[in-house]
Amino acid sequence: MTRGVIKPFFKSPLIYRHSAVCTLFSSSSSLTPSIDVDYSDNVAKNNLDSQLRQLLENPNPQFKDAVLLFERSADLDRIPSSSVCNYMVEKLSRSKEYNLVFQVYRRMSSIGIKSWFLSYGAVIESLIHFENPEYANSVLGLILKDGFSVNTYLLNLVLKGLCHKNKIDDAVSLFYQASRYGVAPDEVTLNTLSNRLFKSGKFEEALTLKYEMEELGCTPCLAAYNMMIFYLCKNGMIEKGKEFFNDMMSKGIIPTIEIYNSLIHCLSKKGSFKEAMEILIDMMEHDILPDVVTYTGLIDGLCHNGRAKKAFDLLEVMIERGQQPNDITYMHLVLGLCKEGLVIDGFKLLNTMTKKGKKPTKYFYGSLIKELCDQRKVNDALILYNMMINKGDFIHDVKTHNFLIQGLCKENLISEAEEIHQRMLRNKLYGNVVTYNLLLDAYLRNGEIENAMVVWKQILQLKLSPNSYTFSLIINGFCKLGMINIAKGFFAKIKNNDPPLSVCDYNALMLALCTEGSLEQATNLFQEMENNNCKPDVTSFNIIIDSSFKAGNVEYTSKLLLMMRDRGLDPDLYTFTILINRYCKLGELKEARNLLKMMVSRGLMPDKVVYDSLLKALCEKGEADEIFKILREMAKMGIALDSKLTSTILTCLCNTSEDVDLMELLSNFSQEISEKASISCSDLLEKLQTPNSDPQLVT
Repeated sequence: MTRGVIKPFFKSPLIYRHSAVCTLFSSSSSLTPSIDVDYSDNVAKNNLDSQLRQLLENPNPQFKDAVLLFERSADLDRIPSSSVCNYMVEKLSRSKEYNLVFQVYRRMSSIGIKSWFLSYGAVIESLIHFENPEYANSVLGLILKDGFSVNTYLLNLVLKGLCHKNKIDDAVSLFYQASRYGVAPDEVTLNTLSNRLFKSGKFEEALTLKYEMEELGCTPCLAAYNMMIFYLCKNGMIEKGKEFFNDMMSKGIIPTIEIYNSLIHCLSKKGSFKEAMEILIDMMEHDILPDVVTYTGLIDGLCHNGRAKKAFDLLEVMIERGQQPNDITYMHLVLGLCKEGLVIDGFKLLNTMTKKGKKPTKYFYGSLIKELCDQRKVNDALILYNMMINKGDFIHDVKTHNFLIQGLCKENLISEAEEIHQRMLRNKLYGNVVTYNLLLDAYLRNGEIENAMVVWKQILQLKLSPNSYTFSLIINGFCKLGMINIAKGFFAKIKNNDPPLSVCDYNALMLALCTEGSLEQATNLFQEMENNNCKPDVTSFNIIIDSSFKAGNVEYTSKLLLMMRDRGLDPDLYTFTILINRYCKLGELKEARNLLKMMVSRGLMPDKVVYDSLLKALCEKGEADEIFKILREMAKMGIALDSKLTSTILTCLCNTSEDVDLMELLSNFSQEISEKASISCSDLLEKLQTPNSDPQLVT
């Protein structure tokens, strides 16, 4: 946050918005007097000022009648005194008759009556009430123009209004501009701006503001320290939080329990339990005893750091010392036990919690079910869910059910997931598009086309808006099932819908078309992408490049590579793999080797597929020196030997000189263990030394 770029809030452009302020609420409803008012010539004989004051000051003020009398008198060129007009504005503002404030102020301005300082203040309060801080800011400019000084109260009023509307940059600019005019900030100024800056995540700006206000003589109060330490700790800035804690202690400001709890919780979650204990001891030395929030923060920290059993011990200490755990305490501990695989203990504690009358919230259940599903303990999640149902505690929360359905679908327990969905429907919980996306994906992956289409119809019947992921699921699903015509038909039907199809949708269909040999259709689709404002990505180019190579259209492949470069798309690992593989098959080894060098220079590590292609091509050419150069390169890079690569190496070595020191060459190769097949360097050597060994039989 710098002072270099500050909007001139008090300068002339804003002062000229006076007319806008006057007309902002000019569309006030017409007033009908509740008493008879004499508008005849007798009014001129009476003291107009006295009548207006009487209407405003009697035990039952008649504000609307006073304003109506003022309006009618002004129409007859009978103008009250300046003092009475300004008094009306102030009185109406104090009585919170803000609409009438604007009506009187607008008329005053139109007939040339100058506003007093308190009238400007009344207008600012009214504008802030109607959430128009920008106009209130303009009135500050009018105050200065008329020779008055802006006080801290009005500054803070406008700052609060700007912060309330989240116009934090404008508020900070106003603060700096005001300080140039000698408006002294106070604790309210600091609290107002700091609070909004911290809430907006602008920590550096907030800290800079704090230091600069201290230079102006404004020291943070206890409430300001409380707020700042809370947000610093909440966002993991514990060192800065400790700095503020020490700062307030050095100024003799005793922290509240809220400040201690923020620090203890943050330190515990970070795993700094020794420091947390030091803060706890300091807290107790100041005669502040730990409360439920203190213990809960420690328990959360222990569970977060995999020490749920210690947290459980602390729970017992907490209860012994007369502090009853709340829902959040139990939630942290139950989740902690389940995270560490102690699901039975977690369920026991949950049962204890409910017996004590602590009813878990839907957030509690949702968090627990998500945690169990994340750990792939979906059966436990299902037990918990059924336990809730058996207690008559159905949670009307879509998110919780989505967690469970997702977990079940990942484990391919699709019928169980469908049962959960049916239970949702029976309880009139219809779910959202995420619910149906999960089921749609599961059915398509399992080849259950009919059920997938039922889900699609449900999406339409419930008038849910399918998102781009929904479309991707359907197109990808049908492509993977080999039902390309259906995928194409669906693609054509929805490609002009909102939301538009994504690049992933185009890629899925292009890949499917290329797989079945429909390169021309895939190329047309590729060219169509940009017409539909969907720019091809690296994957799009990889698909078409690979298919073009397979079709022998090397010229078009070169054109595609140039297109990639022109669009700022860098080839990825798969692009180089395709190119090297295809050039090797075409016998263009020089081009393949150049591509390999380029690939490595860009920090991309060649994989087994690349080396397998190169070795086979070199073997066919009989280039022994290059073969051994590649093999040494592979050994240096720690390439693991799997069955496919081993077979290729054996073929190459058997066709080269017998004078090669195989042990030296192969000793640096790493070994890959897999269920299919793998071979160690010693096994490979033994095979090579066995007469009549057939390298193609090594598996």
